[in-house]
Amino acid sequence: MKKLILTALLSVGVIATQAEARSWDKGHPKHKDYARVVHVEPIYHRIERTIPRETCWNERVQVQRPHRYRNDSYTDEILGGIIGGAIGNAVGHNKSNKKVQAAIGAALGASIAHDMNRPRHRDYGVSYRDEQRCAVEHDVEYHEEVSGYNVTYRYHGREYQTRTRRHPGKRIRVQVDVRPVH
Repeated sequence: MKKLILTALLSVGVIATQAEARSWDKGHPKHKDYARVVHVEPIYHRIERTIPRETCWNERVQVQRPHRYRNDSYTDEILGGIIGGAIGNAVGHNKSNKKVQAAIGAALGASIAHDMNRPRHRDYGVSYRDEQRCAVEHDVEYHEEVSGYNVTYRYHGREYQTRTRRHPGKRIRVQVDVRPVH
């Protein structure tokens, strides 16, 4: 029985040694631990941002006013001439005088009708007003943003450095690689 127990123990020892040897062949055994953080320095990168800004001002502009109703035909002048001619004919005393008075009345009536259709001001149809004009301009702003951290940590009396995306706090998790010394 003692022989059987001794053989079993030796077999377990050989198997364990072979398993450990295989783990050394595939790579070195590793385990996780924590190290004390001694210094953290943020890493900044510059960000450029374009911001639209609207700028407005008042500008004096020329405006065409709508014209009052204007008849492009000569009806008003013709009507004025007929009325003026009738009045001239009625005022004249004899036959030749009536013809002259009618002609003068017709010309005067047509002229008055024409003048009534003409604009009263020299700048008729044109005016000025202030209008607001706006334009978009772009301002560029720069600001710095933390993109990561340079971390110095101490593990078993030695200092190491790494870069992390987040602030590690007071301690950082490390992977320990154990190797035999030959």
